[in-house]
Amino acid sequence: MSVKYSFIGAGNMAGAIIGGMEKAGIRPSDVCLFDTDPSKYGRFDPSYNKASSAAEAAAFADRIVLAVKPQQFIVPLSDIRESGISLDGKTVISIVTGKSMADIQSALGCPRLGVIRTMPNTPLLIGKGVTALTRNGYVGDDVYGEVKELFSSLGSVVETEESRLNDIIADTSSSPAYIFYFIKSMAENAEKHGFDRDEMTKVICDAVIGSAELLKQSDKTADELIRMVCSPGGTTLAAMKVLEEAGTAEVIDRAMDACTARAWELAKGL
Repeated sequence: MSVKYSFIGAGNMAGAIIGGMEKAGIRPSDVCLFDTDPSKYGRFDPSYNKASSAAEAAAFADRIVLAVKPQQFIVPLSDIRESGISLDGKTVISIVTGKSMADIQSALGCPRLGVIRTMPNTPLLIGKGVTALTRNGYVGDDVYGEVKELFSSLGSVVETEESRLNDIIADTSSSPAYIFYFIKSMAENAEKHGFDRDEMTKVICDAVIGSAELLKQSDKTADELIRMVCSPGGTTLAAMKVLEEAGTAEVIDRAMDACTARAWELAKGL
């Protein structure tokens, strides 16, 4: 008997996960979608099941993927709880920032419910994501292995304790935005010097990808690789001097700390 999945929330991240499921051979007939905005269904093949409520979606599935914003967290779970459907044997897979496994169990009125929390990032959309993953004691190795394999098919997986999940968001889920910001700023400078912005964005992306791969594959540290590029009295050294004098490392540190602090605020319902 095939495993059935329901997605409560059908946004970009849900779409990325479903894309991975398609590659893994999971049939649309085994997947159900529910979103309060039906226009989001347009990105999916019409053969996917559509539910009229969160409760109907939950009743359909063995794995309930909770893919809503933290501020919308309680509404679909209240609908499921009030419907009275049995959650026995079901597992919730949450991508909701800041909401703990205990929060999910409490909202559903099911203290022994199996919950897997994940913190994926947007490169899942192209199979190059990074997903932080953790589970509670009610998730068996077979179910956890199945879910881990799914996210591994969409990139890399890092396993952590739930107590560390809010702290790792700055490095995983939110980090693409910092990279996009840096690339955008470099492309704007290239345009200032007369280059085509779109063309140079692609060039800079290639430089970023190559640099990241070099760091991953090298036995050298980031500092050692920086020194390799910075010839004495050269152009790169002049650029690095500006970055250091501007306190760029300290700004990045503060930005990531702010990201982490906001994750903990969301955990408190703020």
